[in-house]
Amino acid sequence: MLPAVAVIGLAGLALRVLGARGDLWLDEIWSLVQLEPLTSIDQIFWRINHDNNHFLNSIYLYLVGADASPLLQRGLSIALGVGAVFAAGAAARGRWAAVATSLLFAISYPMVHYGSEARGYAGLVLFTLLAVMFLERRLDGRGSGVAFGAIVLLGFLSHLIMVETVAVLVAWAAWIVWRRTGSLGRVNVELGQIFAPAFLAVLPLAACMLIGSLLFGFRIGGVLPFSLHAFGQGYGGMIRYLFDVLDWIGDWVSIVAACGLVCVCAATWRDRRASLYVIGIVGLPVIMAMARPPNAEFPRYFLVPATLMLLWAGELLGRGFAAGGRYRLFAAAAMAAILAGTTTLLLPFYEYGRGSYAAMVDKMTRDGAADYATNQEFRTVMTVDYFAKRLGRQASFVAMDKICDEHPSWLILEGSIDRQPQYVDAAPACRSAYERVDASTSWGLSGLAWTLYQRRD
Repeated sequence: MLPAVAVIGLAGLALRVLGARGDLWLDEIWSLVQLEPLTSIDQIFWRINHDNNHFLNSIYLYLVGADASPLLQRGLSIALGVGAVFAAGAAARGRWAAVATSLLFAISYPMVHYGSEARGYAGLVLFTLLAVMFLERRLDGRGSGVAFGAIVLLGFLSHLIMVETVAVLVAWAAWIVWRRTGSLGRVNVELGQIFAPAFLAVLPLAACMLIGSLLFGFRIGGVLPFSLHAFGQGYGGMIRYLFDVLDWIGDWVSIVAACGLVCVCAATWRDRRASLYVIGIVGLPVIMAMARPPNAEFPRYFLVPATLMLLWAGELLGRGFAAGGRYRLFAAAAMAAILAGTTTLLLPFYEYGRGSYAAMVDKMTRDGAADYATNQEFRTVMTVDYFAKRLGRQASFVAMDKICDEHPSWLILEGSIDRQPQYVDAAPACRSAYERVDASTSWGLSGLAWTLYQRRD
């Protein structure tokens, strides 16, 4: 089965390279903007102090530079994303499961998307898979504590959401040790032995972050309050993207169905890995809902349970293929449905990407320095400044309440392009009329929709 996994890995590479085309979008640009004032690479760990600072990705971007091509800037994520495909095959149990699991990770839209974006999520997926594998070796009394600690550290350097992975693994290890020994004292001892190297490995990173926070504070890019509706959108949306759930099936139905199937499989399989799936796919989201975290509507914050869900789905399909007969037919039909569904998700992603911004900035500044207004000051200004600088041009922002005084030549409206009219009166008090001249949308998990207007006197 190794040749099959290798071919799947190459296919995963091709899909991610295709996904890495096009303009950088806001959060990728934001990472580059945060790096601009730094004078040395060590400042990444204590000077930025922002939740958009994904350390490994920031180091890579610092080294390749802001003037590199988007494909190169996304190169680390592509490599880590492809690594996750092979790690998924290695983490699977059985030859059929290895092929099925690696294929799911290779083609799944969220994995392709985050495996082709210059952020830290591809590394989070990879090191979550490796952490599961190395923890199993530690539980079997083999494997290196130093290696396990290094993997956990790399996970935190990829994204701080690695704390979810560690919480799941601690709970899983505690459950396994307790089932084996029946002693809470023994659970504490073995957990200390297993996770002490990881704790020591992460400690310097935590110290840098603490020092930086005390000196400069810590900022979060945006905070949207928790609600169960938002939680359903986030976790249910991730499940829908993973398996292309039909549109008429709601978010909460998707969550209940997926978690229910995981529990049924766990009751049937009754092995060590089954408990991991229940803890990570069912238990972790329940704890998250009880904790009421902000920004729960963003599917990316559910990547840890999503990673374990694909691992579970690959094992379920692998068991079906290995069983033969009608079970193999069911597994083949399910895999074919997933492949077809994934194609319907990847095609619009490849068509629209994360949005097209450079062409609009080029149009605005082609005849010299341009001035513009926008309905989303922070996001639009950062994006326009980035592409104007790459073009060697200038674009000046005008606040919406200054339109009558400065009469900017251009107007950028963020939002669904289908809802933007052909003509806009941006400031009725002075009859500042603008005509729609261009538009760009994005599709999927990242990107912004822009509509460009030019002033008509």
